[in-house]
Amino acid sequence: MAVADSAGKVPNLKFSHMGLSVKDVARMEEFYTAVLGFTVTDRGEAGGMALVFLSRDPADHHQIVLASGRPDELPGNTANPQFGPSINQISFQMGSLADLRDMGAKLQEFGTSNFFPANHGIAWSIYTHDPEGNNLEFFVDTEWYFPQPFLVPLDFSQSDDDIYALTEALSKSQDGYEPYPSWRQRIAARMTPYSPPAGQVASC
Repeated sequence: MAVADSAGKVPNLKFSHMGLSVKDVARMEEFYTAVLGFTVTDRGEAGGMALVFLSRDPADHHQIVLASGRPDELPGNTANPQFGPSINQISFQMGSLADLRDMGAKLQEFGTSNFFPANHGIAWSIYTHDPEGNNLEFFVDTEWYFPQPFLVPLDFSQSDDDIYALTEALSKSQDGYEPYPSWRQRIAARMTPYSPPAGQVASC
């Protein structure tokens, strides 16, 4: 089918998993299992690469694949060294602000580099690097939306209640503020859902 013929049609897909080219498979496996709680579901070799499959959901055989073959030297991001030269960041959603605080403690105990807690107003985040310099984000959505990007430091010396109150006041003072559920509803109206052909059941 020509590209022009498919204009306006939404593909039947959902994001599934990602693969990382790595230098030290064992060290990366240790970090993603011991610190982030992934389980090794399979391992082996294919295409000249050593592969380790990782998941945190039994419905998904793998959510991350570690694959050998990353070059020893890879130039850094020319705009901001916190972020990767190819993969800008890999983001993990946490259950609560308390969970984010606990994850921060685990990351610091492991000794990750470039550790940076951030408050986006719409989310609380921790940015840090895995053992090979890939930028990771751990985040919790808040209840408030205003236009992004926005970032100020997140101060974990404050209590969860204080962080919540400060962020609520900050968000509500911004131009374009609205409750996050309201924004989600508004943006959903702009998105075209996938519609399967007549007689076909959607698979994604």
